[in-house]
Amino acid sequence: MIRYTIIRTLWIFIILFLVISVNFSLLRLAPLYPPPTEEEREIFYEQQVRDGLMERRIERDPDTIQGIRDRQIQLPRNAFYFDEDTQLRIYEPVPIPRQYVQWMGNILTEWNWGVSQSVQANVPVFEVLVSRIPVTVMLNIIALFFYIPIGFALGIIAALRKDHLTDNIISLSVMVFISIPSFVVMSIFVLVFGYQLGWLPSQYPAADITGWIRVEALVLPVLGLSFGAVAGLTRTTRAELSEVLTSEFLLLARTKGLTRTQSVIRHAMRNSMVPLVPGIIASFVGLLSGSVIIERIYSIPGTGRIFVSAMQQDDYNLVLGVTAFYTIISLFAVLLVDLSYGVVDPRIRMGARK
Repeated sequence: MIRYTIIRTLWIFIILFLVISVNFSLLRLAPLYPPPTEEEREIFYEQQVRDGLMERRIERDPDTIQGIRDRQIQLPRNAFYFDEDTQLRIYEPVPIPRQYVQWMGNILTEWNWGVSQSVQANVPVFEVLVSRIPVTVMLNIIALFFYIPIGFALGIIAALRKDHLTDNIISLSVMVFISIPSFVVMSIFVLVFGYQLGWLPSQYPAADITGWIRVEALVLPVLGLSFGAVAGLTRTTRAELSEVLTSEFLLLARTKGLTRTQSVIRHAMRNSMVPLVPGIIASFVGLLSGSVIIERIYSIPGTGRIFVSAMQQDDYNLVLGVTAFYTIISLFAVLLVDLSYGVVDPRIRMGARK
């Protein structure tokens, strides 16, 4: 198990390296959009020079200066210049392979992911993420612990009452909620409970607002994230438990004198947990992806909202940082899913040889 875990962890870092490398190359091929104001642009380009991603040169030849001003002389792609009357201060990007080597070196040696271009101009990307990650993780963990008991309970009830009215109602509800995207559910909740009824806040409160309202503000996003997850867990629990309830070993347990309740708790639930527990861990990744849009709808200051803003404002450094965060979470979730099989059922040995 230890050898298997070490190998899988190494593969996680290899895949992470490949993902961010491909993303870096693609984003560097796109047009660069500097910060909007003159002062922010100067700070941004000087930082690019310090990070080794651009080179600065001064152009003093009058003919060349006039040609650049008249756009008769084209500067390299993503180059920028500041007009200083008698001279031009020109910033030119170094070749992409050199940029990549320098950028990766900055991360490995200084943990420097660059600075934000537009969302929070010239603020280090890591600082932006550190302030947003706790909100996203807290929201998704609350949703995880909210939907697990409800999904289990409904799935068990549906399996024990299979083909009865209760099962039909639960199955119909599962089909409805699993078909509706989480952002649609969230939008309906905000319109009904936030605006029309006024029972709950219609958006996430600002950072300087404290008190009970911050707890109330978690209700709608948690519900929005949980409905689809509850439906998925209910369906899986019902399917697995129904299959186990009709298995031969459970019939044998009943013939030995165990009651229905005892046989379900001691044998059926334990065997049905083997595919369910890994599914719950994997669903955390699904919650994270769903929270990207919900954070935008409800104005939650998390990584999902900042990711959408970075995409809209072409903030490439921030896009790379958020992508790395979601990739790490997803890859380690997959590892935990594989390891959980052996925890739930000790007979399973991950990475065992024949």
